[in-house]
Amino acid sequence: MRSQRKNMTNSIRNTLEDMIFRGDLRSGEMLASNTELAKRFGVSTLTADRAVRHLVKEGLVYRKQGVGTFITAQKIQRTKKSIRVGIADREFPASPLWDSAMGIRTRISFQYFYKNQCEAKLIDYVTVCDSDKLADAVHDLDGLLVSAQFLDTVTIPNLQQLSIPIVVTNLEAIADLPFHEVVLDNSSGLREAAKKMMACPPEEVLIVYESHENGKNRKRIFENSICSLGYPEGRIKSYCVETDALNNGVPSYRLGLQLCSEIKGKFLFSTSDVVSFSMLEAFREKGLNVGKDFQLLSYDNLEDYGSLSLGEPFLTTIDAPKVRWAERSAELLLEQIGKPQNETMIIRIPTRLVIRKTAF
Repeated sequence: MRSQRKNMTNSIRNTLEDMIFRGDLRSGEMLASNTELAKRFGVSTLTADRAVRHLVKEGLVYRKQGVGTFITAQKIQRTKKSIRVGIADREFPASPLWDSAMGIRTRISFQYFYKNQCEAKLIDYVTVCDSDKLADAVHDLDGLLVSAQFLDTVTIPNLQQLSIPIVVTNLEAIADLPFHEVVLDNSSGLREAAKKMMACPPEEVLIVYESHENGKNRKRIFENSICSLGYPEGRIKSYCVETDALNNGVPSYRLGLQLCSEIKGKFLFSTSDVVSFSMLEAFREKGLNVGKDFQLLSYDNLEDYGSLSLGEPFLTTIDAPKVRWAERSAELLLEQIGKPQNETMIIRIPTRLVIRKTAF
């Protein structure tokens, strides 16, 4: 319970910080009361108060006794010609799981631009789909940071018509487009895990993957890595979770129940911590001791980014370094705005193996 309160406190704090950095909450404006914040986020007034007290310590808000809480005047003095950038990405719900899995990248991007005296605004998918609306939205911008989730047959031609620097982030494979890209290198972490597993090869390897492209990509790299080290392809079984586990954990939980009868002595690789969390519920209900009865390798390292649903870091996992990924993407955009280059830059951010209780 203490861990859940801490997660919700951080989630509320991060959401309010984001609103301040983006200018949704302006200098001198009164912040909602603790009661109003508690109702909005579905928490107790004490949890809301803890989040606000963090903002007070950071100097982002100040309290007037008997009056209310107000947004502090911006500490960073803007230059006469501020750099203005757009962030084409989704807004995410205020929950610890969503924030550590997805929302953290948008929040970190805003914070990076703000700390570097830039003005940033969020651009939604509907705008990117309409060439006229997109042109109007970016007419006063110096550059655009685009999430890979916004790339499709409709949006790519619209983005190609823009004359400002564009950096595509949140990629796990090179997109082969005329934009700068910051790509997560899954090979580094998954190959490290494969070598560790092959030190004592299990009788069978089970792979649970989500049906989206990133899930398939992680599965393919791990399979190729262990097979290249001599593990027999015929001893690998794969199971696909069709539903996005962030929106619905039931399929993952049911699959966990299904695997309980056959998993002892084997090695399980799950391509998502969110899927792993749901399966762990099933394993524990059936009395399985993860890490002893079988080994579990996961992917994401959400426990290092605020999602401690198990109370403490527990999963052996592949770290997708979300903070570094978001900061390097924002940094590259500012580099291209300051000194444009004809070459297309592709930057790879390495993943790494984090060993905890469930494997190795």
